[in-house]
Amino acid sequence: MTPIRRFRLSVGLFLFLIGGGTFGYMEIEGWGWVDSLFMTVITLSTVGYQTVHPLDQAGLFFTMGLIIVGVGTLGYAIATLSEIILEGHLRSFWGGRKMERMIEKLEGHIIVCGFGRIGSPVADALHARKIPFVVVEENPELVKEIVAKKYLTLMGNATEEGVLEKAGIGRAQALLVTLSTRVADAAYIIMSSRIDHPSLTIIAMANDAKTESKFLRAGANKVVSHFLLGCNRMVMALTQPTLLDVMDIVTTRDGMGLAFDEMVVPEMSPFCDLSIEEIAKKFIVRSHIIAIRPAGGKNFVLPTAQSILRARDQIVIIGTREEFERIREMAGDGRTMVSS
Repeated sequence: MTPIRRFRLSVGLFLFLIGGGTFGYMEIEGWGWVDSLFMTVITLSTVGYQTVHPLDQAGLFFTMGLIIVGVGTLGYAIATLSEIILEGHLRSFWGGRKMERMIEKLEGHIIVCGFGRIGSPVADALHARKIPFVVVEENPELVKEIVAKKYLTLMGNATEEGVLEKAGIGRAQALLVTLSTRVADAAYIIMSSRIDHPSLTIIAMANDAKTESKFLRAGANKVVSHFLLGCNRMVMALTQPTLLDVMDIVTTRDGMGLAFDEMVVPEMSPFCDLSIEEIAKKFIVRSHIIAIRPAGGKNFVLPTAQSILRARDQIVIIGTREEFERIREMAGDGRTMVSS
């Protein structure tokens, strides 16, 4: 139990003793509540005042018991408070409350479960793209590291009831489960989150194909394997090095200003029912649409200049980040830019 919780417990017990002492004097001695409360306070504080009224034998024994318990509780509270002040827990407490209030205000954010070797770079990438997120982590040392980076964090185990609710899962856009080495915990988080929030996007990290299939059955929308990604990159470096260089350029934030992006064509968008060629000429679009997933479909198709865009079509674009914002405005998509 943390010093903050111990202090809260001791304060709660002390308040309980005040109430119990007041009630005890009222029942044993038949005093009014004001005299009973006053007698309880001077007894617990050991100030040494005279008794309000003469005590009978039962009252004397009750007072002695109240002194023993009250002094012990008060001493424990003072010792715990001293520990909090000396070790800096008080500043941590107020900082934690401020962070909780900031988390409560989040809407459409990302929840990252775990800040290990996968969660840490994921959080860095989200921060670089200015995407709001909160990290759920139970390791106190990692929490200190997260706070040092000024990321929003919630200390706790995501498998415990109420932790993800505090992280605002009901208002979140997506849940990223990066606990690739704790398969059982990750599967439970995915399954319970899917049951409670059917429309939530859940993305998980897996170490192998077997784990990937488990996470998909548990309810993940997509499972990423860093092992398989690494293998694919090694093969591309051997067989398609130039293509790998281009991929690296468009998937980083610092290469030639190019990036991939995706968007859904909004209803009543001026892009609707126009061909890609017509959109390029009419709106002076220089970015290239490289894939289209028709509304309601599962597969992407390779577009031609004559391909027609329809409402709710998903499109993948390659171009400059600056133009992406302009395209979104022209298309009537007010969603925040999230480019690769």
